[in-house]
Amino acid sequence: MITDNLTTAVYFSDLLPKKCPNLNQHIAEVLEANGIPYAYLSETKDIWCRDFMPIQIAEDRFVSYKYTPNYLQDKTGLRLQTNPEAVLQAQQNRLQSVLQNAITIDLVLDGGNVVKCGNIVVMTEKVFAENRDKSPIEVDRILKDAFQCDVLYLPWDHQETFGHSDGIVHYAGNGRILLTNYDDSSLYYYRRFRKALEKHFEVIPLYYKTKKIHARSWAYINFLQIGKLILVPQLELEEDEQALEQISNAMPDCEVLGIPALEAVRRGGGLNCISWNTTTLQDDIFEESIIGQTNIPHGYKSAYEKPLPTKPPLSRLFHSHCPTNQENTFKLSASVLNIYSGCHCMAQTKRLPTIFTASMRPSGDSAMEIKSLPRSLMAW
Repeated sequence: MITDNLTTAVYFSDLLPKKCPNLNQHIAEVLEANGIPYAYLSETKDIWCRDFMPIQIAEDRFVSYKYTPNYLQDKTGLRLQTNPEAVLQAQQNRLQSVLQNAITIDLVLDGGNVVKCGNIVVMTEKVFAENRDKSPIEVDRILKDAFQCDVLYLPWDHQETFGHSDGIVHYAGNGRILLTNYDDSSLYYYRRFRKALEKHFEVIPLYYKTKKIHARSWAYINFLQIGKLILVPQLELEEDEQALEQISNAMPDCEVLGIPALEAVRRGGGLNCISWNTTTLQDDIFEESIIGQTNIPHGYKSAYEKPLPTKPPLSRLFHSHCPTNQENTFKLSASVLNIYSGCHCMAQTKRLPTIFTASMRPSGDSAMEIKSLPRSLMAW
């Protein structure tokens, strides 16, 4: 099973620079500083790559599914429903190995409801509700055959529309699993989650010592991990530093950094939601011959030229928008470029130290719990 710690590259929707420009810029800065290849996918209808892209379970094996979730079946939602096959085909043959090595299962599924945890996949029981034309036994058989491992089903809290397990747990390696602070919203479901998980894992609960837990604190569990690099959402809350510290303690072999993620979280998702991390597909990602042939993300002049950002102190890099001088560009020799899906370039540099401690910035924001709203509404 390809768990997050085995991945080496990451993709995002090409809508991300437009929808979440500050978040996109901070992620790009950190990925480049740490030598992590990344690319942008065209033909996406929204920024939630995790939900619709195929699930990688082995170096040469992907699982595709029917992406028709119930929360995208209204008029607005249908406009935001991405066709993953069209996305793969649109990348000008650079993701053909995914198409060739993908099996397609006859189930309605969200990638956000699949958390790979060693030899177990953790999902919520919403998958049964989305596939009422089949018995739970048949759904379970199809999933186990596809993933080639056991599947653990957590109860679905119907107050949480999406029913995604990546908003509940994150695998920490070595038979350990992080559990979000669900007891702050529903002690009933928290106890059921923990009871089910403890049969298979050592459970490490996240908790926050504040006078009042913010409604968006659910987002910390939805961090992005590529290999040994972990990017944790930062929400300008008192809980930010506590989340960084707890995740760092649980995963000491990883470099844990904070990324300002309010732009995405306000839309209903975290850093895992906006990403699709995989093992590096050498033939598909790295192609120097395709410089300048495909779409360039918003903010980039060409595949040869990249805006050179101003250089704020590292301690501010992850909390403040780093303005870009569009006239201040530098040209990179093609010999030192890696081109990701033909739409982004980056100098290959030595891995740089990016030690960071989040500052505490309490917020008076008392916004309602947004994750329970339909995603089709959040996207507008």
